[in-house]
Amino acid sequence: MNAVGLQWGHAHRAVTSGENRGDQMLAKLKSLPLFCGLSDTDLDILIAESRRRAYQEGEMLMYQGEPGSTCHILVEGRVRIFLVGEDGRELAVRILGPGEIVGEMALFEALPRSANVQALAPARTLELDEDTLLRCLRRSPGLAFGLLRAMSARLRSTTEDAEGLVSLPVQERLLRQLQRLASWSGCRVADGVRIVPPMTQQELASLVGTSRESVNRALVRLRREGKVRLEEGWIILLEAGLEA
Repeated sequence: MNAVGLQWGHAHRAVTSGENRGDQMLAKLKSLPLFCGLSDTDLDILIAESRRRAYQEGEMLMYQGEPGSTCHILVEGRVRIFLVGEDGRELAVRILGPGEIVGEMALFEALPRSANVQALAPARTLELDEDTLLRCLRRSPGLAFGLLRAMSARLRSTTEDAEGLVSLPVQERLLRQLQRLASWSGCRVADGVRIVPPMTQQELASLVGTSRESVNRALVRLRREGKVRLEEGWIILLEAGLEA
């Protein structure tokens, strides 16, 4: 993706109350780790104050460098956070799943977006602007604590990834990422877990901080070791790879 000429007009659509009843959203939120321990009253406040958004696979939620006026709580689906360098090359930062919050840094720091966010699969979010987020946090200490816990976990994971980049070979870094993806949204099959949605070798390369060619070689070695199986564009993490 070229960084030049990015459009800030998002193609998302608002989800009306007729499409998702409030009790269904309440049940969905209660199943997410971010909201563990929150009362129905706290969650009702969040639902009432936020806007429901829906994104198709490949749609952008946010663009690097644009003004940051809202954040999103991911309710369904997965998104990827990535940067685009001056040369147009992409660097993946993280993949986030349900219960994660994205875009909050721009609100808290009053700075432009630091990265791009794109839906990897059909996604639904709760969108909050700065005033709404702060109001919800003031009214619900449980939500504030959950947000701090989520941000702390993300920082710890980022630190671990950075340590891996300098201390682990490509094959081990790739296996770690596949294990993480499998735990987030993998689909169980007879001999392991299918990585869903399918990812290209270039996308995996940007996640582990290497080249597509290095990922290809690492996948070949993992396949020979009986840890992965490649099947018509899908990667299946086998039992040996899950336990490694």
